[in-house]
Amino acid sequence: MRFGLRTRVAIAFGLLSLVIAAAVSSATYFFASYYLLNQREDSALTRALLDSRAVGAQLSAGAAPTEALEQIPSIGASQALVQVAGTWYTPGVSVPPDALPAGLLDSAAINGGAQQRAEIGGEPYFVVAVQLTDAMYVEVFSLQDLNRTLTIGGWLLLVQTLIAGGLGALIGRYTVGQILRPLRRLGAGTRRIASGDLGTRIDETGDHDLDPIAESFNGMAEAVQSRIQRERRFSANVSHELRSPLTTVVGTADLLDRRREELPEREAKLIAVLVEQVHRMSQMLLDLLEISRIGGDDPIQVETVDVSLLCLDVVRVRNLPDEIVAGDKPVIRTDGRRFERIVGNLVENAQRHGGGVEQVRVERLAETVRIYVEDRGPGIDPAQLEKLFEPFSRGEDAHHTAGAGLGLAIAREQANLLNAELIVENRESGGVRFIVEIPVARDDDDGAGQ
Repeated sequence: MRFGLRTRVAIAFGLLSLVIAAAVSSATYFFASYYLLNQREDSALTRALLDSRAVGAQLSAGAAPTEALEQIPSIGASQALVQVAGTWYTPGVSVPPDALPAGLLDSAAINGGAQQRAEIGGEPYFVVAVQLTDAMYVEVFSLQDLNRTLTIGGWLLLVQTLIAGGLGALIGRYTVGQILRPLRRLGAGTRRIASGDLGTRIDETGDHDLDPIAESFNGMAEAVQSRIQRERRFSANVSHELRSPLTTVVGTADLLDRRREELPEREAKLIAVLVEQVHRMSQMLLDLLEISRIGGDDPIQVETVDVSLLCLDVVRVRNLPDEIVAGDKPVIRTDGRRFERIVGNLVENAQRHGGGVEQVRVERLAETVRIYVEDRGPGIDPAQLEKLFEPFSRGEDAHHTAGAGLGLAIAREQANLLNAELIVENRESGGVRFIVEIPVARDDDDGAGQ
């Protein structure tokens, strides 16, 4: 599974924060443990030396060992023991003398004193032994509370580390989101241009790194729009200039066609072919002129449209029975003329190339209206379906039918202007199904298809 850029950066930020926090927490724990333990041991050693002097003074004054130990003030979790003439005196002490580190006592006897960390009965202790004149003084300090404090501190540092990793991930995700926001605007602008909105531009944000991208995009959009406008003007001018002489040619061809019965058979056939081609050229010219106007100086005129009635008008004009129109009867706000052109071109395509119209069905959905135009043909190679909307694409039966292959291209261009979607698919039962899906306008909307 491949994650998106935002997720990958968030994971990287989280892991980096986790590693840094873990390193800082480990160092904090190590130095805190080292400092606190040494501080505790220094304090314990100082007290043990003071206590040993007090006990030594009491013993020198003739006090009994137990009595001497009782003179030591009870401060903290410490226990005092004294050995006199090979006998241990441990009043109220829970640490047995035989549990004391043997090496510690030997070292104290030789060096006059020694200290050592030891585990006695499963508990941590710091033991200080001091050799007196006629006795061995031992004081045992519990490290249990310090260990408990360090354990709690360790858990707190672990939680802190995990929180830092999570915050790092969130910060990384947020940061990448902010960085990608201009790129998302760029992507949205690209999609709008692809859908036909050539006036789309991206606002600059003042970011020195990202604004050049916006400038490049706007320059590209300007160049594309300018080129398409030039091509449309050229096509419109050519079509306009050819329209008048072609009208004359069409009129002459029709006149010849009316007198075809007076001509020999061979000439009559030639006249029939001529008339067919002239009319085809005329229709092509009209289609090219319409394509050149789409999205140009022909603004969208929004009105209330009864979709079912519009479909009925389309089939009636083409001498098709009313019964082929079925389904719901929604009313929408859109450009009725353009919408009629879309449905009309789909119906004509079914008549010319699809073996006739099987059904025109209207379906009202939650936020859209769909019109299905189904034909009776054998279907189309799936690889060729989307190519049907390309200009001059006429399918495999092009040599059997009239037309220039611009009807579906015009339908697609008109659908883009109405924010509608035009879909083509093969039916399971045979034939082709065209689907026009157009958004239902809200009452406060003035734009088509919104």
